Amino acid sequence: MTTRDRYMLELESMLKVIPEPQRKEWLYDYYLHFQQAVENGQTEEQAASELGDPRMIANEMLLGYRVNQAETNKGFGKLSKAVFATASLGLFNVIFVLGPYLALASVIVALWASALGIGVGGIGIMVESLWNGTFTMPQALTIGLITSSITILLIIGLKALTTSFYKMTLKYLKFNTRIVKGNNK
Repeated sequence: MTTRDRYMLELESMLKVIPEPQRKEWLYDYYLHFQQAVENGQTEEQAASELGDPRMIANEMLLGYRVNQAETNKGFGKLSKAVFATASLGLFNVIFVLGPYLALASVIVALWASALGIGVGGIGIMVESLWNGTFTMPQALTIGLITSSITILLIIGLKALTTSFYKMTLKYLKFNTRIVKGNNK
């Protein structure tokens, strides 16, 4: 097996998660690099050395792909994959990307759960008052109205907070991608 074949096999195996048409397009550029290097009198080993470590190249490509997916197909699953792709590029990213992302995402999830809990609690008070008479009906309705209002306000605020968190994380991942690729625009 030639150096080019080993290099390309390793690169291709790491990019399996990329849809085939896009993966083939990306890999074509690397095949072309090897072909041009040989035509210019270089060995395959020199061409592979010029390109660099295929694992690092694949990680950078995956990062770009994941960030693009998170940007075009909104959802925390896509964003999380992009964050984990960033973290795979080194210890710095594990500390400064993955750690804060997990901490802030956990806080947001906890806030959503609290908002839901307040809403369910208000409904529970009304139902419990109907069955056991703990509160008079006007009191239960007032408590239910207050908790429903608080829940609605929390949902509005949390939606804005969640959207901001998503956008800021995506913006940072794009910045990080440019830094990793050596493009400081």
